[in-house]
Amino acid sequence: MSTEESPREIAILGAGKIGRGVVGLLFSRAGYRLHLYDMYMEGMRKLEAQGYYDVRVTDGHDVDESTRIDDFDIVDSTTDTEAIALLQSVDIAACCVYEGAFKSLARVIAEAVSQRHASGNERDLNILLCVNALGAPAKVVSYIEGELAEEYLAYFREHVGVCQVMVLAAGIPSDPDANPWQVVVSANPGLEIDADAWKGPQLQIESVSFIRGAQGHIYRKVYCGNMRHAMAGFMGKAAGHEFICDCHKDPWIRANIVAAFEEAHAAIVQEYSFDPAEDAEWVEFIYSKLDADVKDPVDRVIAKTDEKLSHDNRFVGPALMCLRHGIVPFYLARGIAYGLDCLAAEQGVELKDDAAVRAYAREICSLGEDEWMLLDLVAKQHADIAFRAAE
Repeated sequence: MSTEESPREIAILGAGKIGRGVVGLLFSRAGYRLHLYDMYMEGMRKLEAQGYYDVRVTDGHDVDESTRIDDFDIVDSTTDTEAIALLQSVDIAACCVYEGAFKSLARVIAEAVSQRHASGNERDLNILLCVNALGAPAKVVSYIEGELAEEYLAYFREHVGVCQVMVLAAGIPSDPDANPWQVVVSANPGLEIDADAWKGPQLQIESVSFIRGAQGHIYRKVYCGNMRHAMAGFMGKAAGHEFICDCHKDPWIRANIVAAFEEAHAAIVQEYSFDPAEDAEWVEFIYSKLDADVKDPVDRVIAKTDEKLSHDNRFVGPALMCLRHGIVPFYLARGIAYGLDCLAAEQGVELKDDAAVRAYAREICSLGEDEWMLLDLVAKQHADIAFRAAE
């Protein structure tokens, strides 16, 4: 552990709604200078010329606050040079990117780690993975170590923390007449950082906390919270709703997504250990989102439907976990069936009979022969959806 004082700066790798909005807001409030790195350099130069951006936090009701952020600079992403130099000087980097960017960022991080070692920099560097990708820390560590020469591995393992982060907020589209660089996020934004992977003294920043057992927390977030959000979108699309808040107000949709949440949560608390008081507080926080009135478009929420329906993701994953723990994933299977309908409409696939539904579910969800029970449930739920639609 280094005793040197760390600079109050943070590199934000991926300057979108989570990067500039949630991470940028919380660290800016704490007096940190933001270094924004994004592959969209044309846009970043326009933001640089403007010299500021606003973060609006809202629940669509009483909470509606705006913060102007101007203590930032833009990192040139046309080459790796500036990013590598930046990661030699800062001690916190928030990676707010999709999983597909992990390998390229790992290459940049590895080079910066090599140069930190060569220059005698003994301060710790913490990489915050602000992404809903299950197993992300292990993947990123393997990518970084694959880029490092043998002599740098011990330094990396001693001085670099690769930390899963639970982002407790969502990015929401701005109003059409808003400043183009405004970021809107849901109320009560926060970050939960893996305390077991973190190197050095913990940060003391409002709404940034440290937790033990981060793997269970990210699975809980994805399998319960993110699943419910996506299921509201799938069902809302079928009902003709435009915004997620409208889906939450629909009694039929609300009853189904709450029941699916309860199934997934029952399995999660058997799979992982949580502090009961903390878990109850988290559940209350997630339930409070049902009454928010922000205009989050259904089409945005259900984007990348095939990924959401993949084998280990937010529907099939918790459904199979339920079966392992003796819980029938009745409503989770309904969420999968609605999702398959959304994807079939997008791809022009006709699910005309039970055989077609089963074949499509095997293809999209990668369900194996030993997972026939979930496949049966999905097929039955799809038949029920078709019956209801025909009434």
